[in-house]
Amino acid sequence: MDFGAFTIETPNGWTKIKEQGADSYVGRIAIDNDDTLDFDLGWYSNTLNEYEPTILDSSMIGSIDTSMVDVSEVIFVKNRMKIDPDKYKKNNILWDTIDGRKVKIVFPRQTGLGTTGIYIDSLWQSGSDVDRFNLYGVNLKPANEKLFLAALKTMKFHKRDN
Repeated sequence: MDFGAFTIETPNGWTKIKEQGADSYVGRIAIDNDDTLDFDLGWYSNTLNEYEPTILDSSMIGSIDTSMVDVSEVIFVKNRMKIDPDKYKKNNILWDTIDGRKVKIVFPRQTGLGTTGIYIDSLWQSGSDVDRFNLYGVNLKPANEKLFLAALKTMKFHKRDN
């Protein structure tokens, strides 16, 4: 699949979806009727970082103003000081090289629940301008997650002159 700025070898049936970005080159890839990948090439591309979960001591349940806090996003534990927040993260991260570039690869700890994708913090640089890149999917079916991770290894990047 050729997107101009990059190519990726994908299984038959995956299709390009054009999108319009305000300040970057964006698009999508439909894997099937349920799973879709998004990409963003620009100055402000999402780093695919996962935020630290909010973990509170269960003794605080009664003192939380539920009009100010979405408690469905809070993890309550018996003793907060004995908990490693990393235990509650959804994704793993590994660093690799693809097409000669250092890349961050993100993938779910539990297949099918989390983000699968790639992030490059400095794909191209011109003076103080730095183009970043991501391509990712969320909660992909296990088979699609596996195919996508394999496809990422085939990526090639092609800088276009403006």
